[in-house]
Amino acid sequence: MKKHAVSRVPVRLERALELPAGTLTGGGRMELTGNRRAVVEGCRRVLEYEEDCIRLETEDGVVRFRGRDLCVNCLTDRCAVVSGTVLSVEFL
Repeated sequence: MKKHAVSRVPVRLERALELPAGTLTGGGRMELTGNRRAVVEGCRRVLEYEEDCIRLETEDGVVRFRGRDLCVNCLTDRCAVVSGTVLSVEFL
């Protein structure tokens, strides 16, 4: 099999099984719980950390949270948990 054909197999399998994008391909993933908590998988580093703005570099680009009383509760080498009152999420 050609290399580009093999690399598309996980994407096709995700579609066929109706899995969320990135489940098999290792892309970033974000899970929001209301407007109070966001779990960001694939987080590489924190770019900005303020009470009203948090910017994270992820595998897929930069994500910015705006809100009130924002904080990063948990930070590992692959995941970050942002909590507070999230008013907006932007993908930059």
